[in-house]
Amino acid sequence: GTNEVKIIASDGAGEGAQSFGNSVAVGSGKIVVGAYYRDVGSNEEQGAAYIYNLDGTNEIKIVASDGAYRDQFGASVAVGSGRIVVGAPRYQADTYGQGAIYIYDLDGTQVGIITGHDGTNSNNFGYSVAIGDGKIVVGDINNSTSGSSDGAAHVYDLDGNYISKLTHPNGENFDYFGISVAVGSG
Repeated sequence: GTNEVKIIASDGAGEGAQSFGNSVAVGSGKIVVGAYYRDVGSNEEQGAAYIYNLDGTNEIKIVASDGAYRDQFGASVAVGSGRIVVGAPRYQADTYGQGAIYIYDLDGTQVGIITGHDGTNSNNFGYSVAIGDGKIVVGDINNSTSGSSDGAAHVYDLDGNYISKLTHPNGENFDYFGISVAVGSG
C-alpha cells in the first residue's frame, strides 16, 4: 500500500485514451498495459500496449506490425518467462474476428504472430492470454469444437510453436470456454 506509482501513457490524450488500462499484467520486472481502443494513425481501435519498468519509467509503446481497423490489439496482455503476449481478438486476416496474438521480448522486439488457430469467423482468438511455466495459453471463446461456439484454449511454447488444444468435455453452444485463462508454475 505504499510507494504508489501512477502511470499515464505519454500519448494519453485523445481518442482511445479511455481504454488505457483495460488489461494489465506484471511479471519479469515489467508492467504491461493494454489500450485496445487506441487509434493508430487512421486505424480506429487498432489498439496498442505499453511496457514499463516496475517504477513506471521507460515507456515502450508497441502496436501490431500488421495492425488494422478495429483489431483491438491490447484487449488482453500477459508477461512472464521473459516474454510479453498481446491479444487482438478482432484481428481479421482471412476471416472477420479470427483473432491473433503477438509475442514480444521484454524490450518490445516482436518474436512472432499467431493467428486464430482454427481460423474460423469470429472466434475471438486472443480474448484472454496467460504466460507461465514456459507456456503461453490463449483463450479462443467462440471456437467451434463440437459444431457449436463452445470455446477452446490453445497452448504454445514461448516461441509460438503449437502444443495442444484444450476443450470442455461437455461443451455446449456459447459456453465461452477460454474466456479467462491462467498458467501456474510447475
